[in-house]
Amino acid sequence: MEKTTVTLPNIELFKKQALAWANKFNVCLLLNSNEYQSNIPTHFEWTLAVDTVNLVEGKLGSAFVSLEGFLNEKKQTVFGFLSYDLKNEIENLPNSLPDYLGFPHLFFFEPRYVIEVKKSQVSINRNYPETMEIIDAIQAMKIENLQAVSLDFNFRTEREKYLKNVADIKSRILAGDFYEMNYCIELFAEKVTLNTTCFFNYLNDKTLAPFSSFVKYFDKFLLCASPERFLKRKGNSITSQPIKGTIKRSENRIENDKLQQALQQNEKERAENIMIVDLVRNDIAKSCQTGSVRVEELCGVYEFNTVNQMISTVSGTLKNDIKVSEIIRNTFPMGSMTGAPKIEVMKCIDALEDCQRNLYSGSVGYIMPNGDFDFNVVIRSVFYDAAKQYVSLRSGSAITFDSQAEKEWDEVLLKMKAMREIFKVGE
Repeated sequence: MEKTTVTLPNIELFKKQALAWANKFNVCLLLNSNEYQSNIPTHFEWTLAVDTVNLVEGKLGSAFVSLEGFLNEKKQTVFGFLSYDLKNEIENLPNSLPDYLGFPHLFFFEPRYVIEVKKSQVSINRNYPETMEIIDAIQAMKIENLQAVSLDFNFRTEREKYLKNVADIKSRILAGDFYEMNYCIELFAEKVTLNTTCFFNYLNDKTLAPFSSFVKYFDKFLLCASPERFLKRKGNSITSQPIKGTIKRSENRIENDKLQQALQQNEKERAENIMIVDLVRNDIAKSCQTGSVRVEELCGVYEFNTVNQMISTVSGTLKNDIKVSEIIRNTFPMGSMTGAPKIEVMKCIDALEDCQRNLYSGSVGYIMPNGDFDFNVVIRSVFYDAAKQYVSLRSGSAITFDSQAEKEWDEVLLKMKAMREIFKVGE
């Protein structure tokens, strides 16, 4: 089926109306780059996949096999997500922690409708006049104003326990168990009724993150404002861009330049980043031709709407005829959300954290028919279960031997800032 392209005057309004229209279906997924122009170009500027023609839900033990079989049958781009807890299929890592989010471990679907926006042009995978009928239906949608609420949020891990666990992590680092661990916590609220599309639009407008995504999986929602790429494939090239190193952003240009310089020169933050770069190089090398893995940029500092981040770029040339599922399996979960060495820190994560990460620390993205793909890292996100009326915010930081527990706690709260402000969550 050919797609039809039209030019619309108020494209930002159309995007919000299109998301509201898509939210009427059981499944939809939005990828939004917010036209970020730095060193992390994306294939899609704004793409909304709506409703399912075919889908795969991978179960632990056979998830990657199921994904490869699904891809072999498809001639269209598929969209979906990977849960962090797929680690239990990749390694022998049983996890008895409670799961409060409930997303499948792996989910991909071939959408019925694909709506793409580039600048002021909208294209839909439908012939005329069906395209115009869909656009008319979208433009008839009324956008509700955001009704900000002050929710009674609770820390699943209280500050005192967090500080104690950081001390425990540092003692394990001193003992030589591992070098660095990403330790995460949760804020949650119950009995919540949430207008998910309004809240996503508000979050997105505040952050303008390059790997933003909105996922509706029946009664479960992800509102994601991620600045981080997990893994991208284009032809025989593969790229990962781990983030390690965070500092606040100032609206004052001179002050923000000083903040960026301070981050660039911070030995602890650089050490965290370089450790993960080493891990990512090793992970990528499993899928790449010998000697082709390279660090294209080390510890670059980039400005986002709410924070400054330290990002490195690692790339390589893929082996011939390697499968998509094998490339992902060789690199998942992403090193920036585990630590190094990966298996040991994942064991410690399971021992110290208070709930399964599920889709947090997982990934959302697409896979094209030719095997090209791009996936984000699910961080800076709001999770919502409409059936249980449950809202969850997650955040973490890298713990090294030089970490100061109080400062790590402050960094975790800084990363939650944009989401917390939506709900007027106090300190």
